[in-house]
Amino acid sequence: MSVDASVRTVGPRGSEAYGGEANPYNRRVPKIHPTAVLEGEITLADDVEIGPFCVLRGRISIGAGTALVSAVQLQGPLAIGAGNTCYPGVCIGFAPQDKGFKPDKDGAGTVVGDGNIFREGTSIHRATRDDRPTRIGDRNYWMANTHAAHDVQVGNDCVFANNTLFAGHAEIGDRVVTGGGAGVHQFTRVGRGAMVGGLCGASKDVCPFFTVTATNYVGSYNRIGMRRGGASPSDIDMAREIYGILVRDRRPFSARVAALEALAGHPIADEYIAFVKGSKRGITTRHGRATHTRGAARGEDE
Repeated sequence: MSVDASVRTVGPRGSEAYGGEANPYNRRVPKIHPTAVLEGEITLADDVEIGPFCVLRGRISIGAGTALVSAVQLQGPLAIGAGNTCYPGVCIGFAPQDKGFKPDKDGAGTVVGDGNIFREGTSIHRATRDDRPTRIGDRNYWMANTHAAHDVQVGNDCVFANNTLFAGHAEIGDRVVTGGGAGVHQFTRVGRGAMVGGLCGASKDVCPFFTVTATNYVGSYNRIGMRRGGASPSDIDMAREIYGILVRDRRPFSARVAALEALAGHPIADEYIAFVKGSKRGITTRHGRATHTRGAARGEDE
């Protein structure tokens, strides 16, 4: 095991190992496999587990109860919270896949919350910006070979199926679910409770609770997800009404937005209004060339 002298452990009260305790030799210490490599200013909670062939370099802090199973690669600046699990092949904090970014630049780094699970081959890159890190929230489940590029912002309680890809600066809300092979374009926002189906993509913003069933095509709203998330019947009915206005209505988009604004005052409606008004890429609906092609194939006039 290679361990740099600046590695330290932090106990339940934030004290350094062998300091500030009446009997420091009774304290738990991190479990670090002999084949692991730790280099840099690394701070470990006293019950962190670092398995075989893991490599940690740079300024890194890891919270209580986090486990690196094996062959995990971490690069600072990186802060990882409590109760996370990283499976073999996970890579977090490396330089962005940006030809203009100098690999030795730290930038704002990466911040990971609590209770996340990163399955085999997950990769998350650090930020290009100096003022805001790539940020992962709490209790997210990242299945094998998922990827979040530089400056991505992810909320809480999401589930991302295998090979889900988030391009740079994408913003993913709470309780978002993706199918295998889903893709989200750079700078695109996905609202809370939304779903992006397997092998589907979004290059326009996906409103809260909407379900993307083909690339840039909203096929439904996530009623089941809203129920599981504790939404009230009133909230679900409002989401259904807004889905009808924004997606199924055939009026010009400006008229649909006006109809949406007429619902202001309900919390769900206000959330949609803010989301739509904040969009810079436009909103994913079922209007446009994809819809026209589908209708023509059925002999319909879309």
